[in-house]
Amino acid sequence: MTEIYTAGPRVKRVRFIMLLSLVSALAACWFGWDLFQTFGSRPADGGRLAPFAVRLAWGLGVAGLGVMFAIGMWVYGRQYVRTISVDPARSALQVRTLGMFGDETTSFPATNVKRSTFFGGRLNNPAGVSVNAPWFNVWIQGRRLPFILDAQGIFHDPPLLDRLLKA
Repeated sequence: MTEIYTAGPRVKRVRFIMLLSLVSALAACWFGWDLFQTFGSRPADGGRLAPFAVRLAWGLGVAGLGVMFAIGMWVYGRQYVRTISVDPARSALQVRTLGMFGDETTSFPATNVKRSTFFGGRLNNPAGVSVNAPWFNVWIQGRRLPFILDAQGIFHDPPLLDRLLKA
C-alpha cells in the first residue's frame, strides 16, 4: 500500500473535539438530571418545584443536546479521512477514518468511487471571524454518507489522487 493522502496535524484537532464532545455529553447528562430533580425549587426559579412534565422536558432537553453533540461528532469522525492508501496491483483504496477511540479502516475497489465534490469552506462575517476550511465530499458506492477529505491535508501524489477520486 502506498499512502497518497494524509490529513496531517488537523487530525489532532478533530480528535480533541470528539473527546470534548464526550465530556460535554457527560456534563449535559449531569445538568439534565439536576434540572429534572430541582427545576423551580431555587429562589430565582420561583421557589417551588416545577411540575413533573416541565422538569422532565428541561432535563431531557439539556441531556439530549449533549448526547446529540457526541453522536454528531462520532458520525463526523467516521466520515473524516485520516489517510488514503492505494494498492496499485489490486486497484484498491484503503481509507482510515477516526472512530471515537481509535481509527477505522475501510477497503474497497477504486472503481467504487462515484464522484467527489469540492467545497470552498470560506466564511467571512462582519464580526471579524473568518474561516477557511475547504474540503471534498467523496461518494463511494454502497456507502450511505460521503467521506470528508480535508483539502488542507497533505497530498503525496495529487495526480493519482485526482484520477482515483474522479475530481
